[in-house]
Amino acid sequence: MALADLTRIRTNIGALNSLNSLKLVNNDLALRQLRLATGVRITKAADDPAGFRISIKLKARSRGLGVAIDNIADANNMLSVAEGGLTKIKDLLLDIRDKIAQAANDTMGTEERLAVAQQVREYMHEIVRIAHETRWNDMALLDSSEPPTTSDQASTTLKFQTGADSYETTTWDKQFKFVWKNDTIDNAEINWENWKSNAAKLAVMVSPANNTNTAATAKVYDSTNGLQTASALFTVKDVYESLGVASAAGITGTDTTDVNASANELLQKVDAALRNTSEWLAGIGALSARLQAKEETLMVAQVNVEASWNRIYNADMAKEQLYATRDQILQQTATAMLAQANTAPQSVLALFR
Repeated sequence: MALADLTRIRTNIGALNSLNSLKLVNNDLALRQLRLATGVRITKAADDPAGFRISIKLKARSRGLGVAIDNIADANNMLSVAEGGLTKIKDLLLDIRDKIAQAANDTMGTEERLAVAQQVREYMHEIVRIAHETRWNDMALLDSSEPPTTSDQASTTLKFQTGADSYETTTWDKQFKFVWKNDTIDNAEINWENWKSNAAKLAVMVSPANNTNTAATAKVYDSTNGLQTASALFTVKDVYESLGVASAAGITGTDTTDVNASANELLQKVDAALRNTSEWLAGIGALSARLQAKEETLMVAQVNVEASWNRIYNADMAKEQLYATRDQILQQTATAMLAQANTAPQSVLALFR
């Protein structure tokens, strides 16, 4: 910085120096006041180009983590809906099991077994309806009715975006489905209204998620033969024939001559459906627990990323106030010095007196 030369008055170096200092102080004070007003340290890219670039990357990740946390919450809500439907189906299957075991007892006559068969049929109807009506955004969660999508995979596998970056997904493999309709089964409501003529089509059928034309199987206990493989499929016709009341109900079929044996065979099919349902429920519970752990991890990560972004991008209010106070004092002193520098050349006039 050049020093003032009072004997050369055409250019007031001292005043220019004071003016430059005042401008610098004013600019810095304006910046401090803007930061105090907005709470932001980087008000424009020129303030800190490297920090500005880093802050954008950190903010993108923080927001991505926030979206992932919301996605996990939505996924858990969807799984809760599926779990609620399956839990009620499990309860109905247990009730069906109890009724069939009760009807297997030869202390019951035809009228009593007809009443049991009617109750089992109603429970079967409700299982089918629950499976069909357990939906999320019009998408079937439990049965084989078509989801509103062109992808067949979407009906068996759902992918949840559970991370901030691309392809950070968690997959829900449905494992099983309750069959709404296939080559032999048709649980449309109109068929239930005419159940006697459609008894062979109306069924509770648990199938692998990727093949609704094949019933799922499970190992069930047989006190005579030990563990046996049973099919998770039983129709309304099976129920009435196994209880020996098909003819009494007006269903075309062949009544069993040994209700106890037939009812126990039917009991194995119900047990198979119950095993598959409980396995499905356990899978949903495990995935929900996994998503909860994932959510907790992401919450911690988001807080730390946000803290890093905050430190780079936002203003330290105490620090900015400290510098603003300094600049206000310097502004006053620079103004005073500019006023003195403007009058300093007048001392040369003393040479002309």
